[in-house]
Amino acid sequence: MAVNRPPQFASIPLAQVPDVTEFLERLDLGVFRDDDVSTFFGRNDSWAGVTSLGLPVFVKRVGGPPDEVAQRITRIRAMGELLGAHPVVRCPRFLGADERSGLVAYSLLEQARNGADLGAEEFTRELAHEAGVLVGTLHGLPAPAAVAADTSTPPLPPVSNLEAIPLESYAVASGAELEAWRVVHNDPALIEAIRNLSEWERRSPRALIHGDLRLDQFLYHEGGLHLIDWEEARLADPARDVGAFVGEWLFRGVHGMASGEDIATGPVDDREVIAGGVRRFEQLRPFIEAFWEGYSLTRPQARDDHELTARAAAFAGWHMFDRLFAAGFQRARLTPLELAAAGVGRKALLNPAAFTTTLGLGGEG
Repeated sequence: MAVNRPPQFASIPLAQVPDVTEFLERLDLGVFRDDDVSTFFGRNDSWAGVTSLGLPVFVKRVGGPPDEVAQRITRIRAMGELLGAHPVVRCPRFLGADERSGLVAYSLLEQARNGADLGAEEFTRELAHEAGVLVGTLHGLPAPAAVAADTSTPPLPPVSNLEAIPLESYAVASGAELEAWRVVHNDPALIEAIRNLSEWERRSPRALIHGDLRLDQFLYHEGGLHLIDWEEARLADPARDVGAFVGEWLFRGVHGMASGEDIATGPVDDREVIAGGVRRFEQLRPFIEAFWEGYSLTRPQARDDHELTARAAAFAGWHMFDRLFAAGFQRARLTPLELAAAGVGRKALLNPAAFTTTLGLGGEG
């Protein structure tokens, strides 16, 4: 379950993580060969390679406090077993997990590329349609018992932090992350819109969702898409996944409208962002339309949820802020264009019903 061996952010020698070797041995998968393993460091450490038994394997360490790790591992295991028994949603084969160490193993899709690395020419309308079919199929599956029993609130949007963040979060936040929080905390209308979205979601129909859908959660392998990463899977509003996919393309549209020189030369006028973003987004909207077509054909009951597209537009707006926080990870400042993109997301959050057709969701119903 890895992309085509991306550049390593930081190499972690296997000798420093003996629990990875022990984990693979307990699963009877062999051990990673030192000459054929890639190690990556990010929010979650991961390793990819061929084991001593000749098996291509991907291992990831799920991060977080112990109780959250156990909860995420429970979701991952439940989804792995469900999709292994009903392989209607293509994904790497789940091989095992360990709550104590937070390690999860999947079969490695060698030479796969994630959707975020595919340009607009490579991520074709056909692939966008296929993504809609995958997500629509997922939303039609019965939730595993362990997932259905999970009544925890999705971590995003972080409603409890909308007026202030905890001291421990402040202490470890980067300058750019604090800048993003200032944008939110100084905007009462935005805060109200996010709270309204959370309440709207609470009243909405529920389905088995991915819960953390992004383009890099799709792997392109042997001519088709595979969906990965199930630690946030839950029974929740399907508009979360639809809106996240829409938000990915909206984000691309806004960020693709300016050159690097534009980004570096100071404040970006909001009207310029809207005008340039609209022109760029007109080129990308067909991907959302193809996704929505695939989703609607696969899950026709979605048409009975007459507010689904409006909620999805609101979640697309939130996705712009989600990307704002992600962009600020370990950075001192946000770029003017990133802040302007958040402004576009704000407009979608404040009046989502007005954006459904513009975003390629065909209007309500």
